[in-house]
Amino acid sequence: MEENKSCGCGCGHEEHNHEHEDCGCGCGEHEVLTVELEDENGNTVLCEIVDGFMYNENEYALVQNPEDGAIYLFKVVGDDEVGELVVPEDEEYEAAKAYYEELITQED
Repeated sequence: MEENKSCGCGCGHEEHNHEHEDCGCGCGEHEVLTVELEDENGNTVLCEIVDGFMYNENEYALVQNPEDGAIYLFKVVGDDEVGELVVPEDEEYEAAKAYYEELITQED
């Protein structure tokens, strides 16, 4: 994984001339994590890890493709130092997806 140095507040700039105190943009609260994925044409696409959660003692990551906005669900395999994103089996995918959707519903 590679860290993206943009501020992540959604303004599209790497540097700012405005103060971020009390603006509510969340800039500086966390570093943006990215991962390189390969598309169907074999091209490398730098995607942002937009969320993560634990389900049945497994870690999952939601990764967003900046080209089309699609979000992919991956299972994280490995330890804190080196993690590999793998596509879960269909049944596991459906269960993890349903669990995450329930988490989001509870937050709203």
